[in-house]
Amino acid sequence: MSKTKLEKQIEIIAKKQNIFTVNDLEVLLEQSKIELIPTLEIMISKKNLKVDGESYIYIPKKINSTKANKEDTREFSMIRCLPFQPKKPKEVYLRRINELDGFVDYFFAHPKVKQHIQKMIKILKETHNVSKKKLNETLDKYNITPTMYYRFKNEISKNGLTNLVGTEIRAPGEIYHFFKEYYLTPKQLTPAEARELAIQRFERLIKMKINRNKVISAMGMVKRISKEYTKTQIQKYRNYNFSKFDVDKMFEE
Repeated sequence: MSKTKLEKQIEIIAKKQNIFTVNDLEVLLEQSKIELIPTLEIMISKKNLKVDGESYIYIPKKINSTKANKEDTREFSMIRCLPFQPKKPKEVYLRRINELDGFVDYFFAHPKVKQHIQKMIKILKETHNVSKKKLNETLDKYNITPTMYYRFKNEISKNGLTNLVGTEIRAPGEIYHFFKEYYLTPKQLTPAEARELAIQRFERLIKMKINRNKVISAMGMVKRISKEYTKTQIQKYRNYNFSKFDVDKMFEE
């Protein structure tokens, strides 16, 4: 059975990451779940992938003999003939924010929006399976109306953070912080180099790829630094200070 273009793209990512989620593929391939999930199911049926909770695991191909190929084909044919076996329902526990749709866009949201989301998720945790009385007490404590609470709960259940992050885009503060660490050193990195290193470090932090077009430009970051530091300070940080170099002992073994 020939592979589709999407299968080939997913296989490349699967080989590199070994374990990944649908959300990872959405970001990396810029494809919707509607397009991805059917292809993933086909790859599972071909035994190219297997499912572990909400994650997919790549299964490396073995060197198959002609006999093995025939057995695999026969087994795959038998599977297709078997009655449909529905998955058993299970309770899904959310432990980290990166499990929600729209997670990457969350980092580009306005700080006040992020604070509100953090507050509401904290309330959702505190009020899970509590009595109505306890729920109302908690909402009063945080000055949240029941309407706001249920609207947020329904939205995050259906669409994750996608519609909650707002339309105003701001580069994550972490990236600018990392940029300063790379740029304000005697390594003399260019703004573009420092920006790319900062983005890569941020991606390692969140364990996901991000759209670089959403991140403030290298010169934009330099302008921010120029408002925070004087030219003299920037030059001081980007050059070595030899004033305390021990010249007398520089050749001493």
